[in-house]
Amino acid sequence: MDTMFTVEESNLICIFAGESRNEAIEDIERALPYLEDTDMAELSGRVIGKLRDMTDEEFEQLELTEAE
Repeated sequence: MDTMFTVEESNLICIFAGESRNEAIEDIERALPYLEDTDMAELSGRVIGKLRDMTDEEFEQLELTEAE
């Protein structure tokens, strides 16, 4: 798998991860209009792009754990 996620990106996916890659993308996209922090909006956009670039199979293989 070519897509590598930073700790921040992984944390964001953990917050929005649902049953599928598409569900995670849709959930993050729904939150975008409410983000007032430009860094968070940029992070969200970057994560959406990476999620779109990967396959469902690659998403299912991700081992996502929230970092503190």
